[in-house]
Amino acid sequence: MRTALKAVFVAGACLVAASFSAQAAQTIRLAHTAATSHAHHAAALQFAKNVEARTKGELKVEVYPSGELGDQPALAEQVTMSALDMAVVSLGNMAMYSKKLNAMTAPFLFKSYDQAHQVIDSFVMPWMNEGLASHDALGLSMFDYGFRQTTTQDVVVKTADDLKGVKIRVPPATGLLAAFDAIGANTQSIAYSELYTSLKQGVVVGEENPVFTILADSLYETQNQLAMTNHYFDCQVLLINKTIYESLPEDQKNILKEEAVNAQNLTRKMISEGESAVVEELKKKGMNVTYPDRDSFVKKMAPAYEKVAELAGKDAMDEVLKAVKASEQ
Repeated sequence: MRTALKAVFVAGACLVAASFSAQAAQTIRLAHTAATSHAHHAAALQFAKNVEARTKGELKVEVYPSGELGDQPALAEQVTMSALDMAVVSLGNMAMYSKKLNAMTAPFLFKSYDQAHQVIDSFVMPWMNEGLASHDALGLSMFDYGFRQTTTQDVVVKTADDLKGVKIRVPPATGLLAAFDAIGANTQSIAYSELYTSLKQGVVVGEENPVFTILADSLYETQNQLAMTNHYFDCQVLLINKTIYESLPEDQKNILKEEAVNAQNLTRKMISEGESAVVEELKKKGMNVTYPDRDSFVKKMAPAYEKVAELAGKDAMDEVLKAVKASEQ
């Protein structure tokens, strides 16, 4: 009898333990829009692997790449509404929740990757999270997307004037549109999912993106000119729903934060150190590469900065410019 009771007790204990283990395990869904060949996907996979290993399986991260769960505005909305746990979203898209983030879309803020990283770490992250505090979202780290460059078909770009009147697709980020409007380009609003076809059909003559995107999404097949304009440093926040984050034990929150920074650092290594190799690969794909005069663009940017300041608020624009200036000293 005693043996039977002991067996029942042990079996019951095992059942309770198994039930507790099942309850303890939690799945986090992380979505991004980059191709699986992009650095962001590598960073997301590293994040998922390390989080699961360090939490001994208590947290599992499922990665949804290539816009499987929607474009970036949709992903941002899902995170803020607790319909999605995590996403990688540009600051331009997050500006709909905190208007001051429009200031980070200003063109020609940074001259180098090192300078951009310094300002992001010391200023942008806490400043951004202050603005997102009322939207149930928290930025854990910032993924490099890279300096954005300009591509065209048969239009050689050596100065800003070479883009005057050129029909070019520009995403809806405030500063990007304002920058190309300021140099007199004929800016067009086209969904990114339709860009390749629009370039191939000649609906637009040019576009702008980091070289990694130009290679990963085969945009070189429709464009034969690459101008290294470095007009905008693009970075994207690794965003998490704040309610979900705050519900986790302190040790798991620390692991998520640490692995988010490790994933960020992987993108920094892959993007900044890999850019020159990607440019060489694009040359092999048939693209002619030019290095336009930066000053020819910068001197035309006053209207762009006015537009950005109007939307972000003058105080926000001044704060960003002060942080950038401090990084130059």
